[in-house]
Amino acid sequence: MVKRAAIYDPYLDTLGGGERYCLTVAEILLKNGYKVDLFWSGKQDLIEKAEQRFSLKLEGLNLVTDVFQIKPHQIDLLEGKQNLFDIINKSLNPQKIHQKITTFVKKLKITSKYDIFFYLGDGSIPILIGKQNFLHIQVPFSNERSFLNKLITKSKLLLFSKIICNSKFTAKFYEDDILSKITVLYPPVDVEKFETSKDKENIILSVGRFDNVLNAKKQDVLIDAFKELVEKEGIKNWKLVLAGGSLIDPDHNSYLKYLQEKAKDLPIYFIINPKFDKLKEIYAKSKIYWHAAGFDVDEKKHPENTEHFGMTVVEAMASELVPVVVSKGGIPEIISDGVDGYLWKTLDELVFKTKSLIDSPEDLEKMSRKAIIKCQKFSKDNFETALTALIKK
Repeated sequence: MVKRAAIYDPYLDTLGGGERYCLTVAEILLKNGYKVDLFWSGKQDLIEKAEQRFSLKLEGLNLVTDVFQIKPHQIDLLEGKQNLFDIINKSLNPQKIHQKITTFVKKLKITSKYDIFFYLGDGSIPILIGKQNFLHIQVPFSNERSFLNKLITKSKLLLFSKIICNSKFTAKFYEDDILSKITVLYPPVDVEKFETSKDKENIILSVGRFDNVLNAKKQDVLIDAFKELVEKEGIKNWKLVLAGGSLIDPDHNSYLKYLQEKAKDLPIYFIINPKFDKLKEIYAKSKIYWHAAGFDVDEKKHPENTEHFGMTVVEAMASELVPVVVSKGGIPEIISDGVDGYLWKTLDELVFKTKSLIDSPEDLEKMSRKAIIKCQKFSKDNFETALTALIKK
């Protein structure tokens, strides 16, 4: 009998790191003979776009109606012009209550059909009754919650076989819930698909989406640092390349336009919505990798605004770049400072450590060789082995 699996990710249309994680799980389950359903009611070309963006093989992945209907970043508690009193009245309406109960029972019935249910959490905890339920937590939220909230959370988590976190940093914010159920499974990076080049150019590269929402990539900070390298430190014949996706038409992306204006008259270049092959090409040509997501963030109060792992850092290492990356969130779990990359906390430190690499090609080469060895720890093969072991438990 064919086993059935389901994947749910409310952020699918962003096609970010979390989406690559979930869709890689789908790819592995398909490879292992599962019939896999993806809950999604948005644009139906999603799978094709994901295959191109992430170089995944998703043939056979079946799109089914999204019964969860979670809409991140679109929740308006006052529902337009209605006041809170009207909303409370509506929620107490017998017809509404009946509708909610019916919907809840329908969801339970649907989830019970699956041998494996892999659910990416949005901060809330769903009730699932599949044979094996896995809650994947990508984003750490502050654990300052009431006793009642913690009790409800623990009760719901009892339904899950495992809570899978993408880093030790993320996991530590959930240890008070059910520590025994937590496992860290670093995101899969298909390191074998990245290439190195003997003809590297004097390029500092940063890859990240062009927006200012959760864990913003802070390319504006990198532009400031590069300007200082050029104008104060006298660095010549180097350029900064900023590559990343834009969810909206680039011509209407105000943050991207702001960055482009800020970079004016500097050797800074933008690559917008690159396909995987183009991204590999620019990685292969570059020498140094920059990352600033989480800079100037209090990671105890707002851990959600840091980089919770940093897949692009690993991609860079697989292409023999030396990472010079902010020491926040899950990023310090990837590199060893001064061995296979550098960590920084201030802009002055970013500039100083980058200049030291530029001034010492021998150190740059030595650290790049260490980086390409270290990245194997986060390979897709290792991810598949660990995931398969979890499923078989």
